Amino acid sequence: MLAILPLVFADLRFALRQLRKSPGFAFTAILTLALGIGTTTATYSLIDGVLLKPLPLPHPEQLVAAYTDETRPGQPPDHGGTSYPNYLDWRDRNRSFSQIAAFDGDSRLISRANGMDGDVLPICRVTANYFDTLGAMPILGRNFTTDDDQAGHHVVILSYGLWERLFASDRNILGVTILVSDQPFTIVGVMPKGFIEPRGNDQAELWTSFGPLLEGSAPRGKERDHGFTEIVGRLKPGITQQQARADLVTIQSSLAQTYPEDRYLTSVFVQSKLADITGDTRPALLMLMAAVLAVLLIVCTNVAGLMLTRTMKRRGEIALRAALGASSWRIWRQLFMESLVLGLSGGAIGIVLAYALLHTALPFVPDDIPRISEVAINGRVLAFTAAISILCAILSSIVPAWKLSRVSPIESLREQSHSTTGRRSYSFQHTLVIAQTALGFALLLASGLLIRGFVNVRHAKTGFQPDHLLRFLTPLTNARYPDQKKALFYKEYLPKLASIPGVRSASAGYPTPMEGAYRSAPVEIDGRPNPPDNQLFTFIGEAEPGYFETLGVPLLQGRSFAEADNDPKAPFVALVNEAFVKKYFPGQNPIGRHIRPDLTQLRNQSNDLDPTIHNDREIIGVLADFQQFSVIDPPQPMAIFPYSQASMLMRPAVVLRVTGDPMQYEKQVQAAVSGIDPTLFLLEPETMEMRLSLSSSTQRFETLLISAFASIALFLCGLGLYATLAAMVASRTREIGLRMAIGADRKDVAALILTRAIRLVVSGLAIGSLIALVATRSLSATDWWRPLLFGVSWFDPQTYFAILLVLCAISIAACLLPTWRAMRVDPMRVLRDE
Repeated sequence: MLAILPLVFADLRFALRQLRKSPGFAFTAILTLALGIGTTTATYSLIDGVLLKPLPLPHPEQLVAAYTDETRPGQPPDHGGTSYPNYLDWRDRNRSFSQIAAFDGDSRLISRANGMDGDVLPICRVTANYFDTLGAMPILGRNFTTDDDQAGHHVVILSYGLWERLFASDRNILGVTILVSDQPFTIVGVMPKGFIEPRGNDQAELWTSFGPLLEGSAPRGKERDHGFTEIVGRLKPGITQQQARADLVTIQSSLAQTYPEDRYLTSVFVQSKLADITGDTRPALLMLMAAVLAVLLIVCTNVAGLMLTRTMKRRGEIALRAALGASSWRIWRQLFMESLVLGLSGGAIGIVLAYALLHTALPFVPDDIPRISEVAINGRVLAFTAAISILCAILSSIVPAWKLSRVSPIESLREQSHSTTGRRSYSFQHTLVIAQTALGFALLLASGLLIRGFVNVRHAKTGFQPDHLLRFLTPLTNARYPDQKKALFYKEYLPKLASIPGVRSASAGYPTPMEGAYRSAPVEIDGRPNPPDNQLFTFIGEAEPGYFETLGVPLLQGRSFAEADNDPKAPFVALVNEAFVKKYFPGQNPIGRHIRPDLTQLRNQSNDLDPTIHNDREIIGVLADFQQFSVIDPPQPMAIFPYSQASMLMRPAVVLRVTGDPMQYEKQVQAAVSGIDPTLFLLEPETMEMRLSLSSSTQRFETLLISAFASIALFLCGLGLYATLAAMVASRTREIGLRMAIGADRKDVAALILTRAIRLVVSGLAIGSLIALVATRSLSATDWWRPLLFGVSWFDPQTYFAILLVLCAISIAACLLPTWRAMRVDPMRVLRDE
């Protein structure tokens, strides 16, 4: 081993001397490699942090998520939550898990015992063995106990960050009372700094036990048909996910036969916790990695072309070394060392570029991408970068070495004596240009389709008027504001908002368009059968009078809510949307018809039943459809009730239509709510245009990245074509001069160069078109790709020809300088040199 080191250092010194003799070549090759390696490193660090990095918990490979599958006749299985009683049966009867726990994420108003320093924060209700299952323990105080899972126990464990912010890291907080939704809870512990739950970015600030869910006259924790919990389990050593699933399926099938509420819940879905967290983002991130690898391949072909051109110019030198006894291995080793210097130099600059890219891009990454806070350039990423750099060096050197190995030293010396490298020396470089053009065109076409899809999303009809709309929530807790008191609050608050100068209208309702938090409920409809095996369902909403007028949602038939309807003692009424009418009243007039929704499971965090949850409601109007989840998903049937007749449901959002910038009204709106209750504040104030932008943020991010990679590929394609044509002109100067000496004019010379360029570009476009069309046709059938191509066909002629024109324009630009140089060849000078 030690004997090889002197040879390696000798090769390294020689490689550095050779690169110093060609600074332009070295500079171009290093920057090209840095561009490809830097973008690859940045993208890989994103994938590593989100998809590949193990969960920061002991033995994370043992952690799995389990969901109950609802299998109704004629419908595909639907993965959903598990009821607390079913979880208890899973926990006690399974043989595959060392621990299995349940949890339920939520957001609640958190404040000190005196009600001060209140803020709405993410919390998580967990079973007593939750932290034991994860393999984490509090650094201060104790864990939850089995007693804490019983009714009457109100205890919490704080996150390290909340402990720092709310109590200044005071170690004497055990036993102190804080308010959770205005209910007193006792602090029993603090989790360690840096503790990350296996729940993506929705990290809790505090954890409570399940005890409060077992209280009241109708505790949700005792309802077997209320699947509100998620399940995380730790497999026993040697147990596979398939075995665990079979175990739980056996238990759940038995429960389905025992309890009528579970008759459709006969199966269970199990997957690793890492896949559970990252499942929705995996295809998109892998698509990004495929795009950046295509760019890296273009980089390698570019550098290989540059290396090949330079090596063929050195054929005389290399042939002389071969004639003096140098072996093929010795020559390839020298070429590889030069490529390795270029690759490692490009890799070093690429790491700096990757740091800059991540620092610039991470603030714009959508919040719904899980584990984004764990993205960083760490040891694994640096090892990947080193491997990519060495791979680029191998790919860049192997082609010139292989080319030289096929040419005899005598032939090389003969061609060198005529100052030419021969036409056939560039045939492989032409192949590289065709490959670059094919990959670049495929990537550009994918980018163009994504851009078209994104533009369609941004200009799609929403069904309401989002301009000049302010939206926010008010944290009214059940402890201080029971359902009827909430209704009285809005009756006092909304007129105050409407009286603010510049406010054109003010109202409240749930949910707002594009919110995506819609809840559904079974519903009986007059005149329609409702068999138990195929219940009718509708999405549910609630609204104050003037809500849809403020949003700008048209009323198509009947009337909207009046002040007289917003009274729990008034006749119960409802509005429905077009989708409801099309599904349940096709070709009929729904006005005056009656529906009976079952709102049992939709009551607003209350453990007591409201007697109005089964009330008969008369349809008084039909609203135009508006987009509920996104502009991509079609509107679903929905029934909306007056808020005072459904105040047990979810918290309504306040909406204001104003003149000017909606965010400028925030202080006046806050003053109005403080005048009613000084402890209240505005929660999540935003404009509806901000919400629209947020709904397409992931698509915008993916489109931006793919477009950036496509732009890099376009630049590299132009650079590769330019380098090939420039090398061809330089190598065929003698031939061009002789052609001109015997009568060829400058137009003929230009035609010679442009014809070669057209052949290369057209060949690349043909292959790239085939690759792109096959790929997009295959991907357009997938669920994750279809929303990205909203309103765009997998073969979109407008996009196809636009990308074709862009690539042709870049190709023409790449041809200009080599063609001009060829036309400037002096035939007399060439003959004189001969």
